[in-house]
Amino acid sequence: MAKWEHTKEPIHAENRRADTRYASMGLESQCLHAGERWEKHELRTSSTPIHNSTTYFYDTFQELEDRIYHRKPGYVYSRLGSPTNTTLERALSTLEDAEVTHVCSSGMAASHLALLAAGAGQDTLILCSSDVYGSVYTMVESTFPHLGARSVFMDFTDLNQLEEVVKRERPRIVYFEVVTNPMTKVVDAPAVIEIAHRYGATVIVDNTFTTPYLIKPFKIGADYVGHSVSKFLSGHGDVLAGSVSCHLQDFEKLHEMMIQVGCTLGPNEAWLALRGLKTFALRMERHCANALEVAQFLESHPLTERVRYPGLPSHPQHDVAQRIFREGRYGAMLSFDIVNCDRDKAFRFLDSLKIALPATTLGDVYSLIVNPARTTHHQLGEETLATMGIGVGTFRMSVGIEYIGDLKEDLDQALKACQSSG
Repeated sequence: MAKWEHTKEPIHAENRRADTRYASMGLESQCLHAGERWEKHELRTSSTPIHNSTTYFYDTFQELEDRIYHRKPGYVYSRLGSPTNTTLERALSTLEDAEVTHVCSSGMAASHLALLAAGAGQDTLILCSSDVYGSVYTMVESTFPHLGARSVFMDFTDLNQLEEVVKRERPRIVYFEVVTNPMTKVVDAPAVIEIAHRYGATVIVDNTFTTPYLIKPFKIGADYVGHSVSKFLSGHGDVLAGSVSCHLQDFEKLHEMMIQVGCTLGPNEAWLALRGLKTFALRMERHCANALEVAQFLESHPLTERVRYPGLPSHPQHDVAQRIFREGRYGAMLSFDIVNCDRDKAFRFLDSLKIALPATTLGDVYSLIVNPARTTHHQLGEETLATMGIGVGTFRMSVGIEYIGDLKEDLDQALKACQSSG
């Protein structure tokens, strides 16, 4: 008997597909209902229960074997899938307009799985945006070479140079974030995907910063879409989770990598992510509105310079953001530099904050500010940081949903405090 007995559609992918009941509805309705109540039970619950079981069995061993060999949908062992995880996977597939989704234990696990499923390994080249999350940069640069892969990093906002490199190097994989971390550049995702596909590359898009609220990469041709579900999708800083969405034809590779790597998401974490997802669209509306006001405030502040937010006309890719994002929405992420800033002033600024939290994550209901050179990107070294434009006075801010007046007051007093000698 073959290892897997496939049907035309892998039966173990069926439960992870988009929820057709809500596919035509608005994002707000999808956040509330997609994935939920997909199985018929005598006990009807409005939200999915937490299935804290590692193992599943059936009335006959034949029924168990049918699930092992994917002749029938169902569950065998929770590393391969569980009902609570399935609900989250169906919801995320629906929100992303994806064919199928796998959830996993973290955003880094999602990036790793997507790269493996896309074929990163012996004698392959990964072309990666130079302005990505520091741990992803390190993984591509230092971990995948152990598997025989090479890497090239470059600025994806220069489309002419990008096409020259893609044409010359013929990468197996092109990996980028639509809004980059931490410098908030905006990559022209439709153009990059078109260039990559023209020369035979597989495209992985990290949609964590932008989320399906701003852009849906599958609609513009992406092959894989990854998320740190810990961030905006769940939104409350209480769960570590990731996801990878793909086309049905690529699901077998993704599923196999998930089984072998073993970075399964637990059912309690899946349930927390589902709970957070219910208010995702509402939170994003407030995140975006607050971020625009904060960016405008910082741009006019005498103690800041180089404020980078896609919603500002001064942003180098403002026109791109207007074209590819939801109308009038530019996300919650911005970066800025404090004038005449050194290490002591940077620390004093962070220590003086009263509402915004000096923490290394993002996408929470709270506003979060971090100094990338000392935290998220510290492992890259001074030369690489300088090339990326990250200085000791560079700060990344994830704007929360607080009252905007309080946020402005907090930033103003911290900026003034950091310049004092006391």
